[in-house]
Amino acid sequence: MEHILTKSDYKTARTCITKLYYKKLRYPTVLDGDEFMELLRDGGYMIDALAKLLFDDGITIDGGGRQKAWEDTRELLGRDNVTLFEAALLGNGKFARPDILIKQGNHLTLIEVKARSYDGAKAQKLLEDSKPNLFRNKRDGTVASDWQPVLEDITFQALILRELFPHARVTCELMMPDTSRTTGIDKLHTLFEMLQPEHAHTSFTFKGDVDQLRNDHFLTRINVDAEVNDLTPLVAGESAAYLSALQPLTRIPAKISYGCRDCEFRSPDDNERNGFRECWGSLADGKPHIFEMYCASQIPGINGPLVDELIAQGKVCLTDIPETALVKKDGRIGAQNQRQLLQLTNTRTNTEWIDPALRDVLDDHHFPLHFIDFETSGLAVPYHAGMHPYENIAFQWSCHTLRSSASEPEHTEWINLEQAFPSFAFAESLMEQLGDQGTFFMWATHENTILKGIRGKMEGRYTNRKVQKWLDWITNDGDGKTRLVDLNRLTLKHYFHPLMGGKTSIKKVVDAIWKTNPILRQRFPAYLKEEHGQILSPYKSLPPLMMDGREVLVAEGTGAIRAYQAMLYGPQKSDLTVRAQWQKLLLQYCELDTLSMVMVYQHWEQLLALPA
Repeated sequence: MEHILTKSDYKTARTCITKLYYKKLRYPTVLDGDEFMELLRDGGYMIDALAKLLFDDGITIDGGGRQKAWEDTRELLGRDNVTLFEAALLGNGKFARPDILIKQGNHLTLIEVKARSYDGAKAQKLLEDSKPNLFRNKRDGTVASDWQPVLEDITFQALILRELFPHARVTCELMMPDTSRTTGIDKLHTLFEMLQPEHAHTSFTFKGDVDQLRNDHFLTRINVDAEVNDLTPLVAGESAAYLSALQPLTRIPAKISYGCRDCEFRSPDDNERNGFRECWGSLADGKPHIFEMYCASQIPGINGPLVDELIAQGKVCLTDIPETALVKKDGRIGAQNQRQLLQLTNTRTNTEWIDPALRDVLDDHHFPLHFIDFETSGLAVPYHAGMHPYENIAFQWSCHTLRSSASEPEHTEWINLEQAFPSFAFAESLMEQLGDQGTFFMWATHENTILKGIRGKMEGRYTNRKVQKWLDWITNDGDGKTRLVDLNRLTLKHYFHPLMGGKTSIKKVVDAIWKTNPILRQRFPAYLKEEHGQILSPYKSLPPLMMDGREVLVAEGTGAIRAYQAMLYGPQKSDLTVRAQWQKLLLQYCELDTLSMVMVYQHWEQLLALPA
C-alpha cells in the first residue's frame, strides 16, 4: 500500500518521526474526544468559514478522494482567474488542501487560515521601528520557534504547489484574527450555524449580512514569502525523510526523552496499541515516574536537561533524581529547587508535609473568608460588538464563605442567562456578595486578571463609579498587589502531598486530600463516590445528565465553556428544558471548584491543629 505524506502527517512527524508510523496505522491517542481540542477545532472551523466569506467568487473542491479532488483542482486552475476553497494538491507523494488558493493569470496566492491570534498594531509598530516582524526573533532575525510550526505548515503547501506549477509566481499569506481590531457586529458567532458532519468542507453556514461582514471583520492577511523562502530547504529535506519512512511504512525509533511526556499516543495502559509503551518498553512503568517531578525539564545536566540524561541511562523513577542536582547554576537553592527537594524527600517517605509557618499565614486572614472561582470564555469570533478576538467575557462565579472557623460554608452563585455582554453585571453581583470585609481567596491568578480586564473595559462604557472603585480596590491594595489571596501560591510554598506529584491544580490537590482525609468525606458526603473499592475524586462524583440520548457532564473549564455556548447560543437554545440542564451542569461544577478550596483550607487547619 502506497502511503501519501499529508500536511497533517508532516506536522506530526516534525514532533517525532516515530509518531508518523503510529498515525498511519491509526493508533489511539489521548486527543480522541478531547474537549479542549474540540473547542480549538470549532474555533478554527468558524474562522475558516469567516475567511472564505470575504471572497465572493470562491469555488469549493468537494470530496471524492484525493485523486478526484486533485483532478478537479487542476481542471479549475486551467482558467485564467479563479478562487478555490479546499483545493487539492497532489504530487511527488505529498498531499495538501490549502484553505484558499487564488489564481490570477500566472500568479498563485496561497492563503493559510489560522485561528491563532495576531496583534496587527504591534506588528505595525515593529515595521515602523525597522525591527524584525512578529514571526522572527528579535536578536538574530531567524524564524521564531513559537511561529515555526505555523510557517512550516504553509511552506509544505507552497513546496507542493511550486513542484506542480514550476513556472508560476507564488505568493504565501497567513490570514488570522487580529487582536488589535474589533467588529461592530453583535453576536457575530451566533450567525454561523454548524452543518452536519457530512458537509466536511463547509462546516458552517452564515445567516447574516455578508456585505456587512466584509466591511466589518477582524481578520488580517500577512505576507510570509520571506519566512517561507527561509524554511523551504528545511521543509523539503524533512519531507524527503518522511517519504522514505512511508515507502514502505517503517517504524523509525526516535530517541526517548522528557518530551515524550506529552505524546498523544500515550493512551491508557489497557489499550493493546499503545505507541508510548512501544517506544519506552519497561521504562514506561517507573513509579512514581520521572515525568511527575515538578519542573523536571528545568533541572540542568551536563549537556542538557538532567532528566534526559537519566532517561538515557534507564533511570525513569522520580527518586532516581539526585538531591545534589536540585540547585541553581551558582549552587544556591532557589524557590523552585526547594519545591523539588520537598517533593523528592516526601515522595521517598510517602509522607504529607505542611509548613508550620503556614499557621501564621492563615491567622493573618480575617473572617469572613470568601473562596471564589470564575468561569470565563474568550473565543476567536467575539461574543459581542466592540470586543476583540479572544477577549474574555465572565459568565459565572461561585463563592463559598466561612463566617468563622466553626461555621458551615455558605454558598452563593451567579450565572448569565441572557444573550448580552455579561461582564459588568457579573462584577456588580460579585461586589454585592463580597463587599470589602474579610479575606478573598482564588486559586492561581485568573480571577484577578479577569477583574482587571473588566475594569479596563469599563472606560467610556460604564458609569457605575461604585463598582469601578471596588474593582480598583480589590485588585490593588495600594502597593500594587491584589487583595485576592492565591491559594495555589500558598500550596507551592507551604504544602505537599505525595498524591499530588508535581502538580498544584485545585483538582489535583483536593483529590489527594479527599482520598486520605476521612473527616472531609464525612463532612461533605454528597461528593463521596467509590469505584472498584477506590475512592474517586469529588469531581468524579458530579452527576451527569441525559441529553439527546447521551450522558453529559461538565467537570473542567473547557467543558464549562462548551456548556455555556450550548446553553445560550447552541441549536437548542430555545428549549427551556435543555437550557435548564446546561445551567444545572454549570452550577454544580463551579460550586465544587470553590467548595474544593474550602476543603483544602479546612484540611490545612486540621493538620496545623495537630501536635508537632
